Amino acid sequence: MGKYFCLAVLGLGLVMVGQIGLTAPIDIEKAEIAYLFEEGKGKVAKDASNNKRNGSLEAGVKYGPGKFGTGLVYDGKDDNLIVKGYHGIGGKDPRTVLYWFKSESAREHSWVKWGPNTATKKYYVRAHVAGAKCWLRVENAGGNNWGDVDVCDGKWHHHAVVFPNKAKDVQDHNIYVDGKLNGKAGAANPMDTDDKAQEVTMGDFLAHHAFMHGSFDEVAIFSVDLTVKQIQLIMTQGLASALSIEPRDKLSTNWAAIKAVY
Repeated sequence: MGKYFCLAVLGLGLVMVGQIGLTAPIDIEKAEIAYLFEEGKGKVAKDASNNKRNGSLEAGVKYGPGKFGTGLVYDGKDDNLIVKGYHGIGGKDPRTVLYWFKSESAREHSWVKWGPNTATKKYYVRAHVAGAKCWLRVENAGGNNWGDVDVCDGKWHHHAVVFPNKAKDVQDHNIYVDGKLNGKAGAANPMDTDDKAQEVTMGDFLAHHAFMHGSFDEVAIFSVDLTVKQIQLIMTQGLASALSIEPRDKLSTNWAAIKAVY
């Protein structure tokens, strides 16, 4: 009886997972870059998207424990990842930036950025600091938008910043932490991102802000505004599984999805 009960629960769980959309893969063609950081050593982060835009690990950034397998560990001093030859998404085009992060300090962590430090041209995902806490923030030199969930508590958190299709202002972004929509704060400013001047970097400070300090994993940039269910899919199943980069019919993957639902 125990075996049949387990099979029934597994079948019910898979039906429920299918109903909420957790087993539907996300189109990998919409991924501009996708880093899993499973190399474990060396100075190259391999791009798992179809674009093969590998990242260059600069200064002291190194591989270490990640949210899924291995990730990157930033010392907060001079570490950076540069996506050579890739300058991000421009203008008012839709986009999603997402990753996992575990902080080692409360500071203005520089997570992902591109474009020059010029009004409306910059695109910068960083931390907004308030004392010992910090929130997920996106800004474009003159305007900004930040959430209301502390991500500098030393725990792993999933971050997602979404600029919707046909949106016009930095305040139109939706900010998600751990798959949940945050509140909004900040100042309005039109979006007109420069996608030619500067390569995408992850970790390097801009202007008077600070280098990333903590652990970083499963980062991707999409040329589409992902839905909350798609973000939750990536968060619960992992980037590789969500993009069908690896086989998705493993019992362990399905069981992990069931546990996420219940």
